[in-house]
Formats: sequence, C-alpha cells, structure tokens
Amino acid sequence: MGAIESHDFAPVRDDERKELNLSRRITYKQYWKHLDGDCHEACLTEIPWSIRDSICLYERMNVSFNAITELPPELPLRLPHLYFLDLSHNQIETLPDSFGLLFHLKTLLLKHNKLHSLPQSFVHHVKLEKIDLSHNLLKELPDGIGKMESLSKLNVANNKLRILPVSLGNCKTLTLLLAQGNRLNEPSQCICDEGSEVTIKFLKQKYFTLHPYTDRLPSSNLNEFLRVRGNQLPSSVPNPHSAHVQYIQTQTHTTNTPSRIKSPLLPPLGASDLDADILRDKIIGLIYGAAIGDAVGLATRGMSVDEAAFHYNSTEIQYSDIVVDSHRVRWRPGDWTSNFDLFVLALDSVISWGGVVDELDFAKRLSFWCQKGFPELGDTEGIILSPTIKQVTSSKEYTDKPHSVSEDVYRTQCHPPTQNGSLPSSPTTNSDVFIGNSDSTTNNIGGLDQKLYVRSDSLASFSCGGCEGSGADNGAIVRTAVLGIPSFFDLAEVVNNTTRISRATHANPHTTASCVVISVLVALMLQGKKDLSNAEDLEEIIATAKLTGKEILKDPEQIEEFNQYCDKDNLDSLKVTDEKKMGHTFMPLSAALVSLRSNKDFRTALMKLIMKTGDANSNACVAGALLGCKEGFSHLPKHWVTGLRKKQTAWLNIKVNILLDMLGLP
Repeated sequence: MGAIESHDFAPVRDDERKELNLSRRITYKQYWKHLDGDCHEACLTEIPWSIRDSICLYERMNVSFNAITELPPELPLRLPHLYFLDLSHNQIETLPDSFGLLFHLKTLLLKHNKLHSLPQSFVHHVKLEKIDLSHNLLKELPDGIGKMESLSKLNVANNKLRILPVSLGNCKTLTLLLAQGNRLNEPSQCICDEGSEVTIKFLKQKYFTLHPYTDRLPSSNLNEFLRVRGNQLPSSVPNPHSAHVQYIQTQTHTTNTPSRIKSPLLPPLGASDLDADILRDKIIGLIYGAAIGDAVGLATRGMSVDEAAFHYNSTEIQYSDIVVDSHRVRWRPGDWTSNFDLFVLALDSVISWGGVVDELDFAKRLSFWCQKGFPELGDTEGIILSPTIKQVTSSKEYTDKPHSVSEDVYRTQCHPPTQNGSLPSSPTTNSDVFIGNSDSTTNNIGGLDQKLYVRSDSLASFSCGGCEGSGADNGAIVRTAVLGIPSFFDLAEVVNNTTRISRATHANPHTTASCVVISVLVALMLQGKKDLSNAEDLEEIIATAKLTGKEILKDPEQIEEFNQYCDKDNLDSLKVTDEKKMGHTFMPLSAALVSLRSNKDFRTALMKLIMKTGDANSNACVAGALLGCKEGFSHLPKHWVTGLRKKQTAWLNIKVNILLDMLGLP
C-alpha cells in the first residue's frame, strides 16, 4: 500500500467534509513517468482503510495520479453522498458491481486507467451527467448506456472499441460524444474522428432506422484594489478626500520639479476626460484582465471545440476546473502562463526606467527571463511559446543590438541561405519545438493527437498551432497592451514606444501593425473622449487605431489581410483553430476586436472566445486586456480575480502600485 500515513483523516466538522483530496501534485517530469507506468513510491495503491471502514460525508473525492488497481465493493456504502469522483491516472482494471449504487454521482472521471469493461450496473446511475473513460482498454460499452437519464457528456476516446451502442442515438440528454482514437466499425472510425456532432447525428439516424415508431419528440462592483501610495502628495484643496480633485491639483503643479520626479508619467491637465478614480480602475482592469485571460484561456488551449465542451461548462470555468494533462501540468490552478510573463516584462521596463520605454532594457530583461524566468516566483526558466523570441534571444548579440538581431532573424527566415546547392529549409513556424537533445512526443488531449511538446529533463519550450509568415507569431502582441498606458495622451509617442518594443523581437511589419492597433486602442480608451458603450463611438476609436496600424504596412496584400482581420465582427468568421493561422499575430488582434465589439460583459465575451479553443490563452490575454480596460478592475468577475495565485498577485500589485504612483493617480 502507498503512503497512507501522509493523509490525516481525523474527524472534522460537517461543513469541512465537502471534499476529500487524495490526489498527488506532480511535476512535468513526474507526469510523463506516471503516464509510462513509473509511479512514485508515495502513490496510494488502494483506497485507505479509514475510508473503507466508516461512513464518510464527503460529496467530492479526488484520488487521481495514484496507483490504485481496484475499488472496494463497499465504497458506495461508505461514501453515499458522492456526486463528483475523480479516479483519473490510476491502474484500475475493473469496477465492482456495486459501483452502480453511487446514486448521487453526477461527474465520473476515469481517464488513463486500464479498464477492460464496465459492469452492467454502470447504467443505473440516474444522475450521472459527465463521464470520462478516455485512454483505457475498453472493447465494448454496456448496451443500455444510452438509456441513462441524465447523461450529457461522454468521452470514450482512445480505447479499443469496435461498436458504439445504438442506444446512444436515442439519448435525449446527450450533447457531446468523443470517440476518436478507437477501432470502430459502427459507426466507422472516420465518422467519429470528424467530431461529436457528426457522431451523434449518425447514431440518431441509425437508431431511428431500427426503431421507426420511436417517439422522436425532444425532451455591482466586485473588486477593490489595495492601493498603497508611494508618492503621497500634500493636499491644499477644501476636500482632500476627493481623488479627482487631488489628481487635478497634482496636474496643475507640473512645473514643480519634485512632483515631476515622483510622477514622471503624470499626464497634463485635460489629457483624459475620465475621473482619476475611473482612470485608475481602467488601468488596473487592463492589467488584471490580461492576467485573467491568460490564466483562464489555458483551460482550452490546444483542445478541439468538442473536447472543450466536454471538459467545461460553456458559460463558466473555475481555475480548479482546468484539466491536468501534459499540456497544463506545468501550471497550478490560478497560474498565468508566459504570455502574461512577457506583459510583466514590458511593465517592469516601464516602471524601472522612470516611464522611459527602452528596447535595450527590455531586451536584457527578456534574455534573463528566458534563462531564469521570475526567480522570485520560484521559476527556474522561462517557458518560451514564441519561436521568434526563442531565435532572437539565442543570439549572443541580442542584448546589445536587439533590433539588428531581430531584423537578421526575420530576413533569414524569409530568405534562408542554401548550402551546396540544397534547397533552403522551411522557415521556423509556431509548431516547431526548440529544446535540444530530446525526443519529440505527441500530446493527446481528450483523444486528438497534437504535437505540442518535447519530453525533456528541463522545462521544454512548446507552442500551439501554426503561423504562416516568419516573425509573425503572437509572441509580441500578448505583451503590447501595457504600452498604451505611458503617454496615453500622445498617440505618436505610444506608436513609437510600441514599435520599438515590438521590433525588439519581431521585425515583421504584420506584428508591428497589430501591436500598434492594440496599444493605440488602449490609449484612446484611457483618454475617455468616447462612450465605449456606444457602438458608433467604439467603432470610431477602433477605426483610428486600425488606420494608425495600417500606416506601417506597405505591401497591398498585407494591407488587405490586415483589413480583413480588423473588420471581423463575430467569432464564427474567425477560424481560431486554423492550423496555418492559429499562432499568427493577427489572430489575437482580431479576437480582441471581435470581443470588444460584442458589447458583452467581460465574463461572457471571454468565455465565448475561450470555448472556441485554438491558442486560447494568447487570444484571451489580449482580449482580456481590452475588455478589462473597458469595464475596469472593479467590475471583473470576482472569483477570477481572487482565484489567481496569491503569491503572484501580491508580487504584481507592488508593480501596479508603482505604475499608479508614476502616473500620479490616487
């Protein structure tokens, strides 16, 4: 038996007995070892006797990532209230006949086990809604599985199934069925590989053909930022508690040298029509919106639409809901990824240089991050998603001449040299992996194989999706929204700052143009001259930002493509899962503009984008920044704000407070 002694099962209050978590937290390397059957010695090999010998009140139980081979027959009698059971990543071969006595069960996760069959009692779960049996050894399913009264989502991908029970065609509650990676003859495997909708449609037609007389009728402010003033200026106004009055007073004393030194980014009087507290709220909302978009978007990154619909509720995702697989195992619930890391690097460069945006400083910070990550957060190296960033930072001259190195990489990708008359190699794309001395592997998420990883002893770089065009991946646009804050009242300066930081890694005009659109749009939103809830006003500032970005492009074909992506107004027309465009800089640009145009609240707009999958966290990082700037920090979904990891947010808040000080904001 495993290390049972490490768990404390002492009696506790009823309100504390909602969930029993016996799962093991594992690292990326441990994940692959576990997947290969090399289980850690601390893994449980059976359900603890303390659970088997007494009735427990737990409603949720998680025993994933252990080495359990069987379930005790008395389990339903000892845990009668379970509605959620996660037995994923164990070595279970059979389920006891008594398993059907878990009457309250709604969610059952049994992926990555060794199940050969299911007991007939399995179909007696009248409340069971979601079942994940993927990555097992199942050769058949119970004939009556389609008669389960509440079954909504079923994942049987990557088994050894030959037939799907025709009863599934008459399951009126079934909305999602994943069956990729089997050996199916009925329906044929090629039908199931097309996705859930096609598979269910076939089964319905099959059922109705066999049963012609079957009845076919279908059955307020949420957040408060902890402001810590570093540059508290004395107030001589009658109402010193008015944040806006204090802000105006500071602005009218811009000739006062000490004040200017304390607040180097202090905008001139009239720079924004927004009250000081609203301006502050929008800036914080922009920063947190980007972090949330990145952290929540990770949930569906690299999945198919069917897989995302299987794993998540389409209207709400909690950080704790994010599935643990080889793609997501690197991050804990509430973590943001390297997209927002790059955003913070740009923010750090701004606040460290007194508001001066300098590409040399940014290059040095980026180079250090690639090697070490953020050590203060426990990183050992940066996880590089962008192939262009990987290439430019590999140059020894990068920190001294970032623009020159970036340009050389871009030109080399466009016109690679030939050697001895051989054909030039293809430009590096966003589907390439860059860690040496490691073997390529295939990631399988919910049944679809996607080359996303390299198995390595270190944190390997990986990317999602392709990208037509050298130096046009989305590694620059994810960090650019923050560059719309310094000198937001001066669009020429915003464009200059954005261009220099964009070109510090990506010399492709596509990338620079897309970055300029985002930062200029942020600046215009902070100026507050237009009503963002009014569609015409919103389109006006989008048109201004688009025109500014288009000026960077010279080639007519580039301009035409740029216009097409900027003018999209719905997500269905934006094919975020297009393998050739998934990682292109125009994709998050268009996704952000579509989300902004939707006039939906932050949560609704972001969820619609995330459930479209593709490079979801990159798209949502950019869209989240714009939506957060529009709505403000105080109106962001509270559970998404408080659910971010506390260590990260405490670290981030220090930087945000410094930025607000530099802007002179109360």
